Amino acid sequence: MGDFAKHTFLARSSLGLWLVLPLTSMAQAAPGEAAAPAAPSAPVSPPSEPAPAAPPPGETEAEVIEAAEPPPPPPAAAVEAAPPSADAEPAPDEPTDQERTEEAKRRILELMDEEFASDTETRDQPAKGGAFTDRMEQVLNQFVDIGGYFRAGYARSGAGGPMAPFQAPGAASKYRLGNEAENYGELVLGKNFYLPGAFQLDDGVPSDGTLEGPVARVQLRISFFNPYSAYGASNGTSVGLPEAWASIGNVLPFAPSVKFWAGNRFYRRHDIHVVDFFFWNTSGGGGGIEDVPLGPAKLALAWIGWGSTSGLTYVPQPDPQNQAGFTKSTFDLRVYDIPLLFGHTEVGVTYVRSSNGVDQAGNQGNDTSGFAANLVHTIPKFLSEDGVNKTSIQFGTGPARTFTAGYETVTLPTGSFILAEDDSATRLRVTENFTTNLGEHVSVGPVVMFQWTNDGPGDTDQLWFSAGVRPIVHVTKNISLAFEGGIDWAKNEIAGTEGTLGKLTFAPQASIGNRFMSRPVIRAFVTGAFWSDDFVGQVGGLDYQTSKDGLSAGMQMEAWW
Repeated sequence: MGDFAKHTFLARSSLGLWLVLPLTSMAQAAPGEAAAPAAPSAPVSPPSEPAPAAPPPGETEAEVIEAAEPPPPPPAAAVEAAPPSADAEPAPDEPTDQERTEEAKRRILELMDEEFASDTETRDQPAKGGAFTDRMEQVLNQFVDIGGYFRAGYARSGAGGPMAPFQAPGAASKYRLGNEAENYGELVLGKNFYLPGAFQLDDGVPSDGTLEGPVARVQLRISFFNPYSAYGASNGTSVGLPEAWASIGNVLPFAPSVKFWAGNRFYRRHDIHVVDFFFWNTSGGGGGIEDVPLGPAKLALAWIGWGSTSGLTYVPQPDPQNQAGFTKSTFDLRVYDIPLLFGHTEVGVTYVRSSNGVDQAGNQGNDTSGFAANLVHTIPKFLSEDGVNKTSIQFGTGPARTFTAGYETVTLPTGSFILAEDDSATRLRVTENFTTNLGEHVSVGPVVMFQWTNDGPGDTDQLWFSAGVRPIVHVTKNISLAFEGGIDWAKNEIAGTEGTLGKLTFAPQASIGNRFMSRPVIRAFVTGAFWSDDFVGQVGGLDYQTSKDGLSAGMQMEAWW
């Protein structure tokens, strides 16, 4: 091939060069030999063949080559595929054995998280798939899970003293934005266990990432509480251990999802975030079985106990120092994850028995018992991807009417006492609430609650109605203006009181996102409240004990993960 033709061909088509060079090299190979790689210079024709002629006038060498007949391919036997080398690496798109094992381990970790995941509380919703949690697990190399909740800050009343909350007497909750007069925190440490290869030479991890042996979890929760009235004082800070429990699952071959647990536990609590009200909360110490398959739903059965001491309220002179022991046993049966009406439903029946001990004077209360029925319907993705709607109806008698595993208390002039329940006492409670995002710039969380209580022997009623809303205007992705207004009406025929408390809060916020539940959040707030004559002396603490309205202001951070 002449230099002039070669340069002309390269200049016109690099693609043609890549096609021509291999063919030329194959033509040079001797019979029975594999074709040698093409040389970077122009190929040399075999001696037995005449040199290629120059292209005729008006015709380029590329056109001549395209018109020429390609050389015949070598015999099939002459080109044999080389056997794959033992050291040859797999194709780039095929994972190695180590990568397959790591992927299986990752899937197993996800399955264990799903096995022990909680989804009944408000704080459970945004925690799923959280980047912070994922990063924490990477840092700790899956050794331990760390979760938590904290709110802290400081506020003072308009009268100059430390802030006190505005809550209506007879109301089971209060509207919390700019109305929490304490620092509070929870630190959660959890560990999942899965040891399929503990007694094998290999790691025992199935290639498909399934669980082939028992799984377990141990969880510890430490709580901290410090009211603003004792700000920073060590003797004013209480530390608790509300959770210390273990659960083991995948031990029944016919029902691998079933788990057995024992310890002290927050047990399937349901709450309303805006008012921080856990309306169904049988948390305590005990044990049970859960996640038993029941068609499309699941079943759980637990025994949960509670114990405390208190003075007796029914003696002529209640004395908080003359105490007796109280114990309460709750047998909790519930069915959950029932598909219904665009969401899922949880129903439960509890039997509760309360026993009273003997005080120093030999007084002893009567043992009581009662039943409760609970229904909670949850609609996920309500009006937005992260919206949640929750509706509940509850009815209980005797000591079961609290809808908790613990006791309610009553405050008398001489002190605070456990409220003794009568078998004939009853309560009905209905709640409706949701949180959702209405686009990128507005989110909202309304609440409506009603409760009727009858004490039984005196046939006296206590009524409570509450309605409120927290709208948030997201000015930017990280700056927002939160408002909260709520009103509580309460009537107590025993105390002979009836009245209303209203509360308004304005809170500029900086948060990590523009969602209703975006946390961490830092806020400044101003809160005002007003209340009826019957509530004077029972709202706002010492600063407002003779007033019918009050004001407070401060700053607060809130975070959970």
